[in-house]
Formats: sequence, C-alpha cells, structure tokens
Amino acid sequence: MKYLFCVLVIVISFSKNVFAQNNCSPQWKIACYGNGIDEYGKIPPPENFGRGSRGLTIDVNYQAFTTQAHDAYAYAMSIWESILNGTQHVKVNAIFIPMGNTGLLGITFPNGRKNFSGALVNDVWYPTSLANQLAGTELNPGEYDVDMYLNASANWYYGTDGNCPAGKYDFVSVALHELGHGLGFIGLSKVDTSNGLGSLGMLLASDFYPLTTSFAWPQLDTFPGVFDHYLINADTTLLTTFPNPSDTLASEFTSNGIYWSGTNGISFAGNQFPRIYAPATFALGSSMVHLNEASYPVGNPNELMTPFASSHSSNHNPGPITLAILKDIGWNIDPTYNSTDDNLNDENNFSVYPNPTSGWLVVSGSWLANTEISISDILGREMKLPTPNLQPLTTIDISYLSNGIYFLRIKDDNGNERVKKFVKQN
Repeated sequence: MKYLFCVLVIVISFSKNVFAQNNCSPQWKIACYGNGIDEYGKIPPPENFGRGSRGLTIDVNYQAFTTQAHDAYAYAMSIWESILNGTQHVKVNAIFIPMGNTGLLGITFPNGRKNFSGALVNDVWYPTSLANQLAGTELNPGEYDVDMYLNASANWYYGTDGNCPAGKYDFVSVALHELGHGLGFIGLSKVDTSNGLGSLGMLLASDFYPLTTSFAWPQLDTFPGVFDHYLINADTTLLTTFPNPSDTLASEFTSNGIYWSGTNGISFAGNQFPRIYAPATFALGSSMVHLNEASYPVGNPNELMTPFASSHSSNHNPGPITLAILKDIGWNIDPTYNSTDDNLNDENNFSVYPNPTSGWLVVSGSWLANTEISISDILGREMKLPTPNLQPLTTIDISYLSNGIYFLRIKDDNGNERVKKFVKQN
C-alpha cells in the first residue's frame, strides 16, 4: 500500500469526531492517504538518536491511544528530539480515533503566529512550535502547537525496528512525517477552483470542512508561510514576488518547476536547488508542501517528506534536505548535521570525490575497511559494482554509468547505512 501525505493549512475549534463538525476554520492541515501499492524500503534513525534529546522537549497529550500506538508515537517523537535544539516545549495534541477505511492515515494542524519579537522574517506565518523557540517564550499559552489525528482504523505496523510487513503502514514513519509538518514543513498555497487563481495566505474555513482544531485562527491577510518565503520557480524568481492572488501564481504552482532557495537546503542537496512537489494538477494539501516524489523516491535518504510513501516501507530519518530546510526557516539543528556532507559523527565521516565525476570515484574514510557498498540511481535501481567491498581508500570505476544523480550507500557490520549523493557527468 502507498500512502499520500497531504498538507493543507490553518483551522480552529476541535472535536474528537472530525467528520461531525460544521464550524471549521483553517489552520495548517496535513493528511495522509493510502492508494494500494506495496514497495519495500527501510531507512534507520540517525546514529545520533542514541545520544538522546538535544534540548528540545515535545509534550504530547495522548487521546485514546493504545499502548502499541503510544510507544510507536513516542519513538517517532524522540527521533525529532534527538535532532532539534529548543528552549520552549512543543505541545502536541494527538488523537487516535477510527476514521474509516477510506485510506486516510492521519491529519495534522499546526498553530501559527507572525510578526513576533525574534521572527527572522516579517509578514510571514510561523508555526508556533518554531515561533516560540525564536521568541524565547511561549507565544500561545493555553493552546497546543499541533493538533494531530491518526486513524485507528488503518492497518498499522507499530514496531520500532523498521521491519514493516507487506500490506501494513509503518506507524513511526507516518508520525515522524506528520510531526515534520507540525515543525514547519508546510505552506499556505492554494488554487481557487472557482476562478483558477493561485494565492498565498488566502485559505478559507470552507476549504477544510468539516475539520476543526483546538486553537483559534487569525486572519491570514494574504501573508505567506515562512516555508513559502523560500520557494522559487525554474527562473529562480521568488514566488512571493508575484501578484497575490493571480493566474500567474496558479501557473507556477502547477509548473513541475518549484524549488527551495534556502542556503542550507541548497548545500545539503549538493549545491543544487531541492525540488518541491508541484504537479500539473494542483492538489490542496499535497502540492507545494513536500519534496518532489520523483526526485527522492523510496529508499532515498530524503524520501520522508515527499507526498507518497509505501506500505511495507519504513523511514525513521527526516533526511539531510528536510533538516536543512528546517534550519533555513529558523530551527536550531543538531550541529552534527550542519555540513554539506550531512555527517552524523566525525568518527563515521567518509568522503566521496571528485563530485561531479566523469569516470572514477574515490571513497575515503578510516573506518571503511570491509564494509559493504552499493550504488543506486534516483529511481532506486541498484547498479552493478566492480568493487563490492571497501578499504579505507578505494577507487571505483563508474565510467559505465549514464549521466545523472546517484546514491552511494555504505553498510557496516551492524547493518547501519550511510549515504552520499554524487553526480556522474561526462
């Protein structure tokens, strides 16, 4: 089974039965759906996960969770705590209720604030999970930062080992993804079906009926989200510079050519603009708020925050591009991630050069002796290798590969994997 992650945006009033309310106002909604495809993949959590929290604390109000669901959610939460620094608690209201066998897996609504003391950019909406960190104080006392619904009717795998069976959805992966949206991987784009105009910060309550949240919703006032602030088109023009609303924005939102312009995101993507999901048909809650599916498929280290993921698949690592994007919008990220090599620990560092390369690739690292290596293309297809095992300094002939982007994976005796991206070009 595949699930689709959809992100909508901004709402108020909360009810346990999300389909029984009719007084919905928008807040940043993220939903995920299944569409019936199994595809195996497994990405373990970051190695620094074992060090525990970096300073951020996520408080969760669990409603109607089973013991298994509670433990799996807490595991996903602790992965984010091991990566992000923060002085203010992130307050999550998590509800585990049956929502039918419609393929829906979960829905998330982040709270928001703008123009607060400490904001890095004026006149943009920040999720309060981040706004509170930047302000150094709680801007929304008595309110949750995130409301999240997870479907108790779905066919879940609750294990934390990443070994998700065929036909089941990995609960940890879905929770990790939804929390990523709650932390700020979300925007305020829309294409109005009545007039065809694209807009930022013009979402209406009726766009999300019958869904509601526990916190009040301010007028968006045509202000974009901080995520939107960094989006550019194929000509590197910021989307926030176009008339709002306009048919021009609608065309851009459906151009298949939207990218991230933040400096950290570019560095973590190998000095390229990370590509954002912007298909030819605009899908509210999916378009413009995810990494592009085709660019980061199942098994790619940056796959978690794409709109589609597979059952029989698990991903317990946000990935370097996602973390870099969160750093661009203002999060204090674990410094062991803050390099273009996305290293986890110095002792586990390895280098791949030259990059780009036309024929030979050098892999260097003191700990690499007798580890296993594999190379896959952007579609996840594994390439035949002339050198199956690495030494501390190994030269690999990759002249037979077609031009394009590839991922070199190294696996140690414990089954831990590390990944580097390289470009083959003549």
